[in-house]
Amino acid sequence: MKLINGLVGAAVLIALLENREPYVALAAIIMLLLWSASLRLSKALGFKRLEWAIVICLSYWIASYFWSTGDFHNFISFAFIRQDGALLVSYTAFLGFLGWGLKPLQFRRYWLLFIFLCALLAVPGLLYCLHLAPESYYLERLGIVGGDVWGRKFTGFWQAHNTTGGVYALASVLALALLRDAPLTPKMKQLLQVLFLVCLGGLLFSYSRGSYLGFLVGAAFILPLRKVGTTLRAALLIGIPVVLLGLMTSSVFNRIDSIADPDYGTAADRFVIWGEALDDFAASPIIGIGYGRFNDDVTGWAGVKSLVWVGVRGVIQNNDAHAHNSYLHFMAEGGIIGLWLTLRIWWYAWAELSFYEEKMAKTRLRGFHKAAKACMLCILMMSVTEHMLGKGSVVMVAMSLIGMLIASSRIEWRALEQAQRTTRASFRIPAPAGEVALSR
Repeated sequence: MKLINGLVGAAVLIALLENREPYVALAAIIMLLLWSASLRLSKALGFKRLEWAIVICLSYWIASYFWSTGDFHNFISFAFIRQDGALLVSYTAFLGFLGWGLKPLQFRRYWLLFIFLCALLAVPGLLYCLHLAPESYYLERLGIVGGDVWGRKFTGFWQAHNTTGGVYALASVLALALLRDAPLTPKMKQLLQVLFLVCLGGLLFSYSRGSYLGFLVGAAFILPLRKVGTTLRAALLIGIPVVLLGLMTSSVFNRIDSIADPDYGTAADRFVIWGEALDDFAASPIIGIGYGRFNDDVTGWAGVKSLVWVGVRGVIQNNDAHAHNSYLHFMAEGGIIGLWLTLRIWWYAWAELSFYEEKMAKTRLRGFHKAAKACMLCILMMSVTEHMLGKGSVVMVAMSLIGMLIASSRIEWRALEQAQRTTRASFRIPAPAGEVALSR
């Protein structure tokens, strides 16, 4: 079991740290699902409310595809799975993570290793972006860094800068939450502070404005407003490096400044795309125009407009285009039902994390439940400007953290309940012999 856990863990970790080679992620997900299914069968673990919510949501989106597009060959094509159909893969993987429960100590080490590897990958990129190292042909050839209108940009092993920013926003929020709440030795705390700062630098030089906002929402959830001293120290830990980076290069500050400019190119484009998504929703508010139809060149419609208006003919376009807002995208393609079924998954995950956060405050998982909730808020915020909830790479990081944590918490909670029952049974006073006879 340890060997298989190690192989699955390594495959998943590699898949989370890159998305240029989709076959790596596909192999990791297949390994995860097979191992998770075997664990569920061997331990007789049934589906709980969260798992059933995922199954119902996936069933709805598959049905939505077939009652609109209806092209089976496209449905099983790599182009669809990689682009428009990524939700079907990532949310299926969520089921796998929920069945793969590591022991608390293993879980802690796994996610500390994830933060460490993110920071390690960001170090050469930061040196390059800050002009602290000479231009590196190898870094550019590997695609870890690149040029941008804002200056030198860190991309890591991801295809898009928003993906890089999203992953590093989650890594930074996770590190900050563990610094705030997790039981750490002094040396481990110092190391984690360094890793947090490096991950924060990777986030800043991704130039992903939506990821900046996501990180701020996650950090605001973590930092306690009622404890001014703790909040001030954390603010200094974040603020001083940002100021120093601003003094060394103005590109990051210029990028942050463009967030509030509605006339800036990509910001103005988003308003246009959001309007298109709202038009699709207005045409079919209950079930949307059909899963995968937002990018298609639709030429035929069926139903009653402004009630149920589904695209049934047209040219299929499998590409990266989307509504740049997960909520609007779900509304456009799946209507109110699609949006509600998808968000219900995250609500159930939040409720279960909150339960374990309250009940397991003195276990080795302390700090991770709040960290996972902060990461959830982070990705929900990022989904306002990108279609994060319906894609693969960034949401997979959040799903792996949340799913593995819930699975480990369930195991730990069952062990705690069993220990409590054993303790209560050991303190029971046996009834007198006469009473036993009368009871018979």
